[in-house]
Amino acid sequence: MKRLVKYLPIIGERQLERIRKEAKPLEGKHIIHINSTYYGGGVAEMLNSLVPLFNDLGINMGWRLLKGSPDFFSITKKFHNALQGEDINLTAMKKKIYLEVNRTNSEITHIAHHDAVIVHDPQPLPLINYYKKTQPWIWRCHIDLSRPNRVLMNYLKTFIERYDKIIISKSTFKHNFKVPQEVIYPSIDPLSTKNIEMADWKVHKYMKKYGCDTDKPIISQISRFDKWKDPLGVIRAFRMIREKVDCRLVLLGSMATDDPEGQKLYEQVLEAAKGDKDIKVINFENDTLVNALQRASAVVIQKSLKEGFGLTVSEALWKKKPVVAMNVGGIHLQIKNGYNGYLVNSEESTARAVVALLKNPKRAEQMGERGHNVVKKNFLITRHLMDYITLLKKHIIHYKV
Repeated sequence: MKRLVKYLPIIGERQLERIRKEAKPLEGKHIIHINSTYYGGGVAEMLNSLVPLFNDLGINMGWRLLKGSPDFFSITKKFHNALQGEDINLTAMKKKIYLEVNRTNSEITHIAHHDAVIVHDPQPLPLINYYKKTQPWIWRCHIDLSRPNRVLMNYLKTFIERYDKIIISKSTFKHNFKVPQEVIYPSIDPLSTKNIEMADWKVHKYMKKYGCDTDKPIISQISRFDKWKDPLGVIRAFRMIREKVDCRLVLLGSMATDDPEGQKLYEQVLEAAKGDKDIKVINFENDTLVNALQRASAVVIQKSLKEGFGLTVSEALWKKKPVVAMNVGGIHLQIKNGYNGYLVNSEESTARAVVALLKNPKRAEQMGERGHNVVKKNFLITRHLMDYITLLKKHIIHYKV
């Protein structure tokens, strides 16, 4: 069980007591989160920390998973891609399957007694159609909505505008909805297995265990095997980097249970890396390995083509590693170009930035220190907890049916 008091050495007594004081009016309230996967992505990671911390504060927070068929998740993956700008053939059959799965889940997910319902991303969005609303419903969208497919957005709008509040990760994701929208930044948990302090000997142990040689500087990208994370582009950029500096690349990823496209991309990545002794591809869900790899890396890359936020950026910065990342979505909220990393816009500029850091370790160290402080100030789970407390007090205490 996560306990808020354990964060005392990181955030200090004043902030700890402020959180407890602000949470008092919510004691005994029942709040429920609903999303589509327990692991394999930032949403699940954040809920794994937020939910226990709310319960430690005396607030009864639960977490339910939407249960769907392979067809359903294939459709909602297309929805995810379309919300990030891709075309979609929005057929009557796709809509039927989408609604039917949500209707079925409404019959087995009893949430009428809760004081607030928080629904994450598009998969469970239509659940609101199947309940008589007696409490505030909040839609938390983690996706880059800067340029969505208009056909899909117009369809989803019919559900979205039944909600009482929309939470997004960046102000430019706002749209002309009739529902109030609020920006809440995602966060990392500094005490999770993925981010907690790790001794050098343990870092080396895990690198050796998973076949990651450390005889050369390591560049890494840690992301699910998703085309929006562009692992194939990372490989191409790495080969440009290696022409200037002898180094290794490690691509560590996994596949979310609600993403049917991951396996195909993983196979493409393996093919692209085939025969290259300096590229290691690992498909494995292991938070200790993630922690070790980020700490062992000289530079961390996040070459996302679209990104709602990109928690892996804050994870690496927390470990005092400079990050070279594409200037998309919520990434620039975490990186100030030239201060704690570099924002880039192509494979070529990615390669140039990484080479510059590898050739100047002192600059890389300074950027890493700055990055750690940026995350401590802005992107820790305790700040996220306070943001949710403020939001929920406003909506629960003053809610009128």
